[in-house]
Amino acid sequence: MPVFSSGKKKSDEYYCKIFTMDAELQFTIEATAKGNTIFSLICQTIGLREHWYFGVKYIDKFSNEWNWLQLNRTIISQRIQISSKTSDSTHIIDNNNKPHLLRSLPISSSISTLSLSSSIINTTQQSIKGTIELYFVVKFYPEDITHELIQDITRHLFYLQVKQDILNMDIYCPPDTAAHLASLSLQAKFGDYDQAVCSSESLNLENEGLLPLSCFQKIELSRSDWFDRIIALWRTHTSLTREESEMSYLKHAQDLDMFGLAFFEISKMQGTNKSSPQQQIKLYNQQQQQQSDQLSIAAELWLGIDSLGIRFYKKNKLRPEVFFSWCDIKSVTVHDKKVVLYLASDKHATFAFYTAKSSISKEILDLAMGNHELYIRRRQEQSIEIQQMRYFEEQQQKEKMRIVTRERSLRLQAEKHRDEIEHNFINYQQQMKEIHQTLLKYQEVADLLAHKAQISSEEARLQAAKALEIETQLERCKYEMNRNEEEKQLYARQINGCKQIISTLVNDSVQNSNHFYSSHCNEFNLLSSTIEQRRQEADELKLELAKWRVAEAAAREKLLAITQVNQSLAVSNSTTAVQSSSSRPINLSPPPYQPITRIDDSNQINERIQLIEKQSKQTQLELQLQDLKNIIQSKKIEQRQTSLDKAYEESLAGGDNKYSTIQKARLGTTLRRMAMLQDL
Repeated sequence: MPVFSSGKKKSDEYYCKIFTMDAELQFTIEATAKGNTIFSLICQTIGLREHWYFGVKYIDKFSNEWNWLQLNRTIISQRIQISSKTSDSTHIIDNNNKPHLLRSLPISSSISTLSLSSSIINTTQQSIKGTIELYFVVKFYPEDITHELIQDITRHLFYLQVKQDILNMDIYCPPDTAAHLASLSLQAKFGDYDQAVCSSESLNLENEGLLPLSCFQKIELSRSDWFDRIIALWRTHTSLTREESEMSYLKHAQDLDMFGLAFFEISKMQGTNKSSPQQQIKLYNQQQQQQSDQLSIAAELWLGIDSLGIRFYKKNKLRPEVFFSWCDIKSVTVHDKKVVLYLASDKHATFAFYTAKSSISKEILDLAMGNHELYIRRRQEQSIEIQQMRYFEEQQQKEKMRIVTRERSLRLQAEKHRDEIEHNFINYQQQMKEIHQTLLKYQEVADLLAHKAQISSEEARLQAAKALEIETQLERCKYEMNRNEEEKQLYARQINGCKQIISTLVNDSVQNSNHFYSSHCNEFNLLSSTIEQRRQEADELKLELAKWRVAEAAAREKLLAITQVNQSLAVSNSTTAVQSSSSRPINLSPPPYQPITRIDDSNQINERIQLIEKQSKQTQLELQLQDLKNIIQSKKIEQRQTSLDKAYEESLAGGDNKYSTIQKARLGTTLRRMAMLQDL
C-alpha cells in the first residue's frame, strides 16, 4: 500500500525523490498529498525536530527556476516538473539547463539512498504516473548559530549547506578564511591528520571540494602550495571531533558578511504618481515582447533578508547602506511586483520597491514573514518542546563528552605506550648499532693481529736466513782460524829454523872473522824484521779470531732473543685481546621488557594540560593564518580582483567587520534611515 493512502478510492500515485545535502529519500505519494505531509515525513525520516529552519524547493516547470514548495497546498497542484513514468532507474535532470539552487546544489546519485521496499514499489508500479524531484534545504538562519541550533543533525545539515554556499561563491569568503574552513572540513571528514594518513593508502585532496574557484584564479599559488597550507592548518585541529569541527566551521562562517542572507535585485519606486490603466496596458504589451516574460528594470539596489532584519545595498553586497531590524518593521505587503515596507515608528513611514517578477516578490514576503516569526520567537520564553529538546540534547552531549573524554584518555595512553615502544625500539636499534660497531672493531683487531702474525713469521724467516748466514760466516771463521793455526805452526817452525840459523851464524860469526860480520849483519836485520812482522800478524789473527768468536756468540744470542720475542709477542697480543674483551663485557641481549604502568591523573591536571594544548594550538593557528595572509597579499593578482575583493580590503583597512557595518547602517532613527534609503 503506498504512502499517504486514504483507504478510499485509489488515486494517481507519483514516485517522489527528495534530495537532502547528504542523502536521497525515495517515496511513493498520492496525487492528493500536501506539502506539509511530505515535509513532516522527511523530518521524521532523518530524525529532524528543528524543522522551522528548513524548506522544500522544486524547479518551476514553466520558468525553469527554483521555487519554495507551499506546504498548505497539494504537491501536484504546484508548478512542479513531473517526468514521465519511470521504473527504479534514477531520473537525472540536465544540470546545464538547471538554474542554481539557492544555498545548495543537486545531490549526485552516488550519495546514500533511503527508499521504500521493492515489494511496495512493485505493487504500485502500474499506477505510478511520473517522478517528482524535491530538494530539502535550509530556508531560515538563526542569529547565533552556535547557541540556537540544538540537534546534531540540524548542525550537520547547516554545515553542509554553508560549505556548499562558500564553494559555489554564493557567500563571499576571503582566501585565508577559505583555507581555514577547508582545514576544518577535512578534520570533520577524516579526523586527525596523522590517523587519516595512516588509515588511508592515498589521501588525494584533489578529489575533495576544499576551496572556491576564485582562490585559484585570483591568487598566484599552485594547488600543491594551497594543499600544503591547508594540511598545516589541519594539523592544528588535532583531537577535534566531527561535531566540534562542524560547529567551529559554522562559528567562523557566521562572521562572513554574506552569511545567511538572501539577496534580491530591486528598483526604487520613482515618485508617488501611479500609472494610468492605459499606461499599464502599454507596459504589459511591452512585457510580452521581452525575453522570459520579465520586466526590464534597472537593478538600482540589492535587498538582503536574514534573521536580523532587512538590509539595502548600493555599491556591493558586503557593506549595507541602510539596515532595518525586525523590531523596526511593522509589516510587508506585496502587490504583484511591488513590495511595500511599513515601519513601526510611523504609519506613514513606508518604502516601496519593485522586483523583476511577482514570484520574487512573493518569495521576499515569505522569507520576511518566516524570519520575523523566528525573530519574535527567540525573544519569547522557550516552549516546552524546545526545553525538552535542549535537556535531551544536553544529556546526550554530556554522555558524548564522557565517551569522548574516555576515548581521548585511552588514546593518550595508547600514544604514550606507542611512544615508549618507539623509544625502546630506538634504544634497541642504538644498542644493536653499537654491538655491530664493536664486532667490526673486533674484526679489525683480528685482521690486524693476523697481519702482525704474518709480518712476524716473515721476520722470523728473515732472521732464520740471517742466522744461517751467520753460521756460514762462523764456519768460515773456524776455517780461517784453523788455517791461521797451521800458518802459526809454520811460522813457529820457521822461527825455530831461523833461531837455529841465527845460532849457527852467531857461532860462525864468532868463529869467522870480522870480515864476514858486515855481510851477514844486513841479513840478520832483515830476518829480525821478518820475524817481528810475523809475530804481529800472529797477534792480529788472534785478535780477529777472538772477535769472530764474540760475534758468533752474539749472533746466537740474537737469534735466540728474536725467536723468544716473536713467541712472546704473539702470546701477549692474544692475551691482551682476551683481557680487553673480558674487562669490557658487552650486553648483546636487549634490556628486559618493563611493563608500562598506567598513571591515573586527576581531572584538574588533565583539564590544565588540555587547556595548555588548546592555547598552544590556537597560537600556532594564528601564526599560520597570519603567514598565509602575508603570502596571499604578496601573491594576489590585482587585475583579477573583483569589486567584492576591493570592498573587503577597504573594510579590513578601516577596521570594519560584519557587525560594525550593521551598526553603522542602523545609525539614526528609522525616519532618518528611511530618508537615506529614498536618497540612494
